[in-house]
Amino acid sequence: MPKPTVSIVMPSFNQAQFLEEAITSILDQRDQIHEFIVLDAGSTDGSVEIIEKYASEIDHWQSKPDGGQSHAIADGFSRVTGEVINWINSDDAILPGAIYAIRERFAADEEIGLVEGNTVIVDAESNIIRCDRRAGPSRWWVNHGYLRSHQPSTFFKRELFNQVGGLDLELQCTMDTDLWYRLIPATKCVRIKRYIGVHRVHEEAKGESWDDVYASEREMLDGRYPKLRRGPIKHQIGRIAYYATQAYNGRSSGAKNDTAELAGKNLREVFPDGTAPLRP
Repeated sequence: MPKPTVSIVMPSFNQAQFLEEAITSILDQRDQIHEFIVLDAGSTDGSVEIIEKYASEIDHWQSKPDGGQSHAIADGFSRVTGEVINWINSDDAILPGAIYAIRERFAADEEIGLVEGNTVIVDAESNIIRCDRRAGPSRWWVNHGYLRSHQPSTFFKRELFNQVGGLDLELQCTMDTDLWYRLIPATKCVRIKRYIGVHRVHEEAKGESWDDVYASEREMLDGRYPKLRRGPIKHQIGRIAYYATQAYNGRSSGAKNDTAELAGKNLREVFPDGTAPLRP
């Protein structure tokens, strides 16, 4: 099976501090990326100048007020034609070689609709806080209360995204969680044994000021997916199974070892070519 084409959308608003690193993490793999779109919501912090610097390598970009992050992502996805898609927030990034690895995994099995890899968590200066090796997405985990997919490391087929109805444009904080509840049960999902995405934790990210929004949206998800979110017995079984499999497969110890080795080091120093231990 030929490797699928990949399109990436980047929503952005006043993230100039991190934007260039996010953009270059994608452009460094431009030969593997079919389309790259940047949708800025009218930033006033120098973001536009950064985007213009790389405009010749971006398929489409704009800077104007929008209806929020979900609207920007949906707008971007409506423009792309790649078979596999994802959005990378302008304060996150992807690791070198990640897109090649994602394309290879999709090409290995045409039934796969979603692929998730491992994730590196960094601070505002791109110093590593921890390394995450999660169990990977599956119907069983979702049905037993485990849903912790890292969005920057999760790629999915555009056709599938459209089939399940796309993003809920009313959600501001949990649009990805809502999407996983619909995507994962609808397709074959796999985990790739490689670090793929970078998630940044910093003071300007959605935090305490968004607590009320998070709480409201979580309550909405409880009502929308009661069988998935309100099953204490199943959730307890899932929790036990999760920790057991993490220990058995070495994911937990592998992540701890990686964190012990890499925490405090700068991202670009320790992943210059995107490589990482490939323990399961």
